[in-house]
Order: sequence, then structure tokens, then C-alpha cells
Amino acid sequence: MKAKEVVVRPLVSVGPRDFARHAEGLMDDFAFTMLPVIDEGGVFLGVVTKSGCVLGRNGVPSPRVEQVMAQPKLTAGPDMDAETLFSAMSLYEVLCVPIIDEGRVIGMVTRRDVLEAISHDDPHLRAGNAGHHG
Repeated sequence: MKAKEVVVRPLVSVGPRDFARHAEGLMDDFAFTMLPVIDEGGVFLGVVTKSGCVLGRNGVPSPRVEQVMAQPKLTAGPDMDAETLFSAMSLYEVLCVPIIDEGRVIGMVTRRDVLEAISHDDPHLRAGNAGHHG
């Protein structure tokens, strides 16, 4: 299974000139902890996190996303194998990764999404998880 098959749809994103409070509201509405930041042309610029929005205020009542965004620890291409992606996410200790294709975000994946995809794709894991509630 490939990363592009695991992405969360629809893609929820913000622009660099959006207010950080708007990004926070979207993250609350969709229960996300990170959103991709894209420009008017759809090019990936970075990510904004809930903690980045809160910490980035620094006395500024309403900073712009461009003032609080960061570069992600990890990105992945659409054809990255899901197991490889899961390993990389574990290694870099990230819970969410933007999937980038030719400079554009095609979606976001969480470690939970990837793990579920891997377990559904592997009959041994499915069989091993049957009846497990822990």
C-alpha cells in the first residue's frame, strides 16, 4: 500500500496570510493537530500546528499563519510504501505527515491512518488483532 492511498480527504489547509486563530478553529473543527500551509498557487510552504498557533502569539493578539508556521520534521511522496512511512514516522516521532507530489500537498496522513492501512493490508496482522481489545 502506498502513502497516496492512505491520505485523509478532503484536504484541509490554510494560506500564509490567514490568521492563526482561523487555523486553530479549523484544527478544532476537524480534530487535527497540524495543517499544511499552501500559497495561492497550491504550492506547499510548511505546516502550522495547534501548539505553534498558541505559542506564536507572544503578546500578538492575532498573528498570521506565516508568523507561526514551521517546516515539518518529515514529508513523504505519494508512492512511499506505507510500512516505510510508518517506520519513518516512528523514528522521527511525528504523528502527522504531509504527502507532497511535485511541490503540492495531496493530503495528510496520521500514524494511526498508516497503521490501520498496514493492518488491513496484512492478513497476518488482521488475524493477530482479532479479539484484541487492549
